[in-house]
Amino acid sequence: MGELARCVAFIRAFDERLATRRERTSFGWALFNDELPRVQGRNMLAVDVGARPTVEELVGKAERLQAGLVHRKICVDDLYGAELEAGFRKHGWRVERLVVMTHHRVAHPADVAHTTETSADTLAPVWAEGIRSGPVGRDEETVRQLVSAQLQRRAAVAVRYFASLHDGEIAAYCELFSDGRTAQIESVMTLPRFRRQGHGRAVIERALGEAHRSGHDLVFLLADDEDWPKHLYAKLGFEPVGLVWDFVREAEDSRS
Repeated sequence: MGELARCVAFIRAFDERLATRRERTSFGWALFNDELPRVQGRNMLAVDVGARPTVEELVGKAERLQAGLVHRKICVDDLYGAELEAGFRKHGWRVERLVVMTHHRVAHPADVAHTTETSADTLAPVWAEGIRSGPVGRDEETVRQLVSAQLQRRAAVAVRYFASLHDGEIAAYCELFSDGRTAQIESVMTLPRFRRQGHGRAVIERALGEAHRSGHDLVFLLADDEDWPKHLYAKLGFEPVGLVWDFVREAEDSRS
């Protein structure tokens, strides 16, 4: 199995373990977590690799299956996503093109002296602060559900937590997911008042070093193809191996 296929399989197996309800369609699985209806990543339609439904079929299926949610979300894990982009934009959906990046090069190491391994309980209030600083954090119930979703991840995969400290205060954090062979670095966040001080780079380097020391032969992360962090990840030795797509539509009153 190639690197991209391994990464996609890791992500989707993780998603399926976190679902409280599943429904099979002719072209993929609809996954739901009925306890967390506002968390897009836990309520979505994942299209099978190689399936070729039309935009109209996907939109219609999402409207039926995701009725009652404040969002619609469809994930496509192969290059067919590129063919669907224009159609989803025409229907008013947001296109999120994500780069799958795997670690291959040893880069100039960041200073990790002020990083530490921490716990979910310690990070929970920091997660809430980080979420509130972003575009989805204006509603406290959404903040609560997103923090709960972070905590639930421990039921689906082995998770370790790392933080970079500034005068003893958490400035940046990330998670490291593992199945024993493959590791994913996720939820990288630097709190706004600590940005541009190297904390994000340091916490990624710490997680990366721990993943390699633990014997993982593949370490990856996802990056927005239209945002700057992918350039930071490239400097840290990550290289793109492929793309995956999320297509999202939100209720007007839930948009930021």
